[in-house]
Parts: sequence; C-alpha cells; structure tokens
Amino acid sequence: MITSRSAHVAAAAAAVLAVIAAAPADAQTYGVATGKQGFFAYSAGAAISKIASDNGLPLRVQPFGGVSSYVPAVNANEVEFGLVTELETNYAVTGQGIYKGKASPNIRAITIINPFYSVLFVRKDSPIKTIADLKGKTVPTDFVSQRMLDILMQGGLANAGLSYKDVRKLPVPNVIGGADEFVQGKTDAFIFALGAGKVAEVDARIGGVRVLPIDPSPEAMARTHKFIPVGYATTLAPAKGRVGILAPTTVYAYDLMLVANAKVPEDVVYKLTKIMHDNKKGLAAGFGPLASFQPDRMAKDMGPVQFHAGAIKFYKEIGAWPPKSGS
Repeated sequence: MITSRSAHVAAAAAAVLAVIAAAPADAQTYGVATGKQGFFAYSAGAAISKIASDNGLPLRVQPFGGVSSYVPAVNANEVEFGLVTELETNYAVTGQGIYKGKASPNIRAITIINPFYSVLFVRKDSPIKTIADLKGKTVPTDFVSQRMLDILMQGGLANAGLSYKDVRKLPVPNVIGGADEFVQGKTDAFIFALGAGKVAEVDARIGGVRVLPIDPSPEAMARTHKFIPVGYATTLAPAKGRVGILAPTTVYAYDLMLVANAKVPEDVVYKLTKIMHDNKKGLAAGFGPLASFQPDRMAKDMGPVQFHAGAIKFYKEIGAWPPKSGS
C-alpha cells in the first residue's frame, strides 16, 4: 500500500531526476548519501536534492542500508555529501564508540538541518505507558547496518534504568527491519526517527502508534548521556507529521546535519549552503519536518567536528561565523 507521504517522497525523487536529466551535459552531479526509502534521512535528502537541483546544483540521493555504511563512503569521497547526526559525526571524526580504530578525519560539517528525535514507539492501545514498562518485553537490537541505533536503543532504555539484561533482544539489520518485526508482532516496541515515512506506514497498518516519553530529570538524563552525550530533553505537542505524539510528550533530541568530504570544491559547498539558507519554504514543502530547519542556526561549535571551508565562507558573509557560544 502506498501512503500519501510515500507518494510525495517518490514524486520529489522523480522531480530531482527530471531536473538532473535536463542539466547541461558538462554539469557535474553530486551525490548525497542517505538511508533507504522510508528512512527520515532519505526523505530529507530528497527534499534537499530537489532544492539544490532546482537552483543549478545537480544533486541526487544515494541510498545506503544505514548511516554506519555510508560514513566511510563520504570519508573516502566515494559520495560527496551525507546526512548524519551530530552524535554519529562526533564518533566518526574522533574514532570513538562504534568507530573505534576507524576514524573518518575527512568528514566536514556543512549545516545543522533540524533537531532529530529518535523515539520508542508502541501500539496506541498498548498497556506499556513508560519506558520502564518495557522490562521483560521484546525490543529490536544490534542494527548491523546502523550500529549507532544500538547505542540509541541502550540510551533510551537507560533513561528508565533498564539495560539489555532487562529485556528480550531481537537482532535486526536496521530500523526498517525493526519496524517490520514490530508490525508482525515479534517485538513490543520499535525505535525510529519521529516524522519518518515508515512510521506513518506502521501507524496506518496496525491502527495507531504511540511514543513513549522519557524522564527529563537530571538523574535519568545522566544515564542517557552515558550513551548519547549530545542529547537534550524537549517536550513536543501533537502536530502534523508527528505521528505517535498523541499528547504533550517529552523526548530527547540531537541535531541532524549535512556533511561533506573535505575535498569537495569550496565553491560547490558554498553554493549548497547558500541554497539551503535561502530556501526554507521549499525544503519544508519537500518534506514537512524540515519546517524546523532554522536558517539562523546552521552552524554551532561542535568541538572536534570541523566545518567545510565553503560553508565557513558563506557564514562569514552573513555574519554567522564564528558561531556564538552555546549556539
């Protein structure tokens, strides 16, 4: 069954291909790595690609099985751009966590895209009301092609004082696999990015999903920070595109970013950065959650993660560089 969101994303992707086909023969087409169709990053990447292509910079989505499988490709300049969270970018650049011994020093930040919410979903009518209620229940784990998801799952459980010892584990390849196992009744919850097309599909197939809230107390967040040090608590109200948020719900967030290989020409990155800054409405029209993209918050101090020279050039022009402390 094709959902309206899926049809919209497919139409956006088709529009990107049409623009690329009409581009001059000598115009270089650049790639942006994302997850597969249904992933939040795929939909966001399709919207960014369309806006870039419409404004003279041919860009196309290159789907991978998961972020962990395409970060090395961006680092090796096999694909020029990628959508990666701040958390995973930090681990990749420093060679820590799941990237221990496999650092990606050629990754450069371009822009913050929007807050990213990795949340736990249960059935709308489930007796499970809190994360603590998952004790003894079955949850997806491992996420072979998206290893960061294993850390996020553990961070979510830790918020309620739980660990993998307290639940039944079901290994899955990625978040899509986890969602599919949930639909089949093999797990009691699944983790996914809020606003992703796949969540809307699951919601329609099973009669509704609900997001489990986190505990925002300092003690609970300290447990979460052992796995997700850049996460922060925020409360979301029900809104269009927020499938599963049925009442004001506290979740944790961190930033989704657009990154590039350091060798991508400065003028190309400058142009893409400017296009995104000037086209918030077009980005939101391509993918609703991008309405939270903030042109006045495209850069911030991210410690070991460096910004691309082309992005820095644009930010200097608009007076946004260096980033203000705490931005």
